[in-house]
Amino acid sequence: MRERGFRPGSDVARRFAIPFNVRLVLPAQLTMLAVVLVPTLIAIWLSLTDWQPTSGVPWYQSELIWFWNFNDLWFDDRFTAALIRTIIVVAVCVAAELGIALSLALLFLDEWPWRKLAVSVIILPMMIVPVDAANAFFMLFNERGPINHVISLLLGRRFEFSWLSDADWAMAPIMLAEIWQWTPLMFLLVLTGFMNLPRNQVRAAIVLGASPARIFFRIMLPLLAPVITLAVLIRAIETFKIFDPVYILTRGGPGASTETISMFMYNGAFVYFRMGYVAAAALIVLVVVTAICMALARPLQRHG
Repeated sequence: MRERGFRPGSDVARRFAIPFNVRLVLPAQLTMLAVVLVPTLIAIWLSLTDWQPTSGVPWYQSELIWFWNFNDLWFDDRFTAALIRTIIVVAVCVAAELGIALSLALLFLDEWPWRKLAVSVIILPMMIVPVDAANAFFMLFNERGPINHVISLLLGRRFEFSWLSDADWAMAPIMLAEIWQWTPLMFLLVLTGFMNLPRNQVRAAIVLGASPARIFFRIMLPLLAPVITLAVLIRAIETFKIFDPVYILTRGGPGASTETISMFMYNGAFVYFRMGYVAAAALIVLVVVTAICMALARPLQRHG
């Protein structure tokens, strides 16, 4: 017999009932939680082991070595160099993308002939498959590629330089490929922000005789700060995972001079088969990326 206090329609039943809107999104939320939580728990377990696929032991039966992977990573110069190199790549690429995107967006604020066609042309690079874009830059910076040919024409003599084999210059084509392909995304975000700015303040400043530079830095840029912060946050996260240009252009070489953190983990997992070691590296990267994202998102909290 059902207890009286929990019969349908009673106050207790209504108190513990799940709202209809929650029931609608609950399956999707549980699925997303499982997709995120289960791999994270597996990575945490693997980071505490020295499991390798070639050991013949299932990963869930591997022997615990506790925090030795993290200890080894602390003294691993290659891991530290890859992490610092990736942070530098993120800083350079995102800053360049933002500067170019702001410059282009200012050109598209006013109506002019062929404006829509020009926007379509500008956003084409981000529609290309990253592997194909990286392969194009591989051909451009080949020793006998168009870049060396153009430089030869400018110098008036034969110029041959192995861009992708030089430890000092090999990272430049990688960053150029990343900037070329993903500046359009930053451009779209910034242009959308510009087009949604309130026009009254700008018009008032023009009437009062303010210069274009003062209008941009004192009015438009502060109003655009939340959009810029969001765009930088999105691109910083994506650039931190840079892999395709590195793999196609240099494979992380020469030596390890262009090895980013994604390339480091790829080599560790699929070349040396050190899954536990790579899992520990992935958790460290997760903490670093989370800290960077929290620092970048702080202005959004102030504007919110």
